[in-house]
Amino acid sequence: MPQNLNIHQPDDRFFKSAMSDPEVVKAYLEYFYPKIAAIADLSTLQQQKVQSLRPNLKLFSADVVYRCQLEGGSGEHFYFCLLFEHKSEPDEHVAVQIGLYIFLLLREQVKAKKQPLEPVLPLLFYNGKTKWQPKRVREIFKGHPGYEVLKPYLPDFRFLFEDAYRLPPEELLKLDLSYFRSTVLSMALRHKPDLIFEYIEVIFEGAEDSDQVLSIITYILGVAERSPKRFLEELENTEFTTKPNVMSTLEQLLEMGRKEGLHKNSVFNLLKATVRFQDWSASELSDFTELDLETVQTFLSVQSQGDAASLRKYVLQDLLADIPLNAEDEQKLDRLIGQLTER
Repeated sequence: MPQNLNIHQPDDRFFKSAMSDPEVVKAYLEYFYPKIAAIADLSTLQQQKVQSLRPNLKLFSADVVYRCQLEGGSGEHFYFCLLFEHKSEPDEHVAVQIGLYIFLLLREQVKAKKQPLEPVLPLLFYNGKTKWQPKRVREIFKGHPGYEVLKPYLPDFRFLFEDAYRLPPEELLKLDLSYFRSTVLSMALRHKPDLIFEYIEVIFEGAEDSDQVLSIITYILGVAERSPKRFLEELENTEFTTKPNVMSTLEQLLEMGRKEGLHKNSVFNLLKATVRFQDWSASELSDFTELDLETVQTFLSVQSQGDAASLRKYVLQDLLADIPLNAEDEQKLDRLIGQLTER
């Protein structure tokens, strides 16, 4: 169960979650890239945990990396990288980012003395509203005055690129009932919230278990411009086989959101009461805010140190862990922490 309903980067989370299922990856390759699927033994798909160092010495983790054996049992392998980068606008330099991932993955093989090196195939999935054809590395330099002379020496690679926004829903409905169909259909309709609800039945019918139902609900809440309450109201007038499971999961999310809202109010009341009633004891503050006494005592101990950064970190990481704050909440928090540490 997610910790909040204010989902950060819903496309990225949903895609990564779906692509963690080898069956979805298999269907993805068979549908979008049948030539690659034809040379691969898809029964050997295995997700890799790949971390490497950027040149600035910070760790990065590629979105999704699978290792797959070639068809025919030769024992040779190749990597392919499923890389999804969601942006509201096309990224002119996405080739640089993906190129970095490719060469860092190859560098890992060199360091491991792997022979022969295994190719890394970059797959880019896009569902932004703006029409986009990503530039290859060479294309980025086309305006350079020495381009024609330098062109043969510039790095270059092609993308395996899909623009989901322009996939016709009617074509996706021809796919066999599966979570892959549910995932791609949901993401293809990301900027068409009314159509998401028009196809809500077939989207949910591809979910095979409660985790997949939860992932779809969380994604739709993140992108479809519906409040959980309105989402629930719309589902009540729709009939489909998995409706009871969907309704139950959504009601649990609504209850969780309600409890989080009450807890957030209690924490802010603690900060405000501590500012206003400086002579109140921990017990009085606990009674007023309905937070347990130990929590209030720890808060007062951190606050007494007079370090604004430490107090802010404690409030966010301990008192409000995984509870989303909007811009107004952030401003209010900073103001109250300033008042509490200026004494």
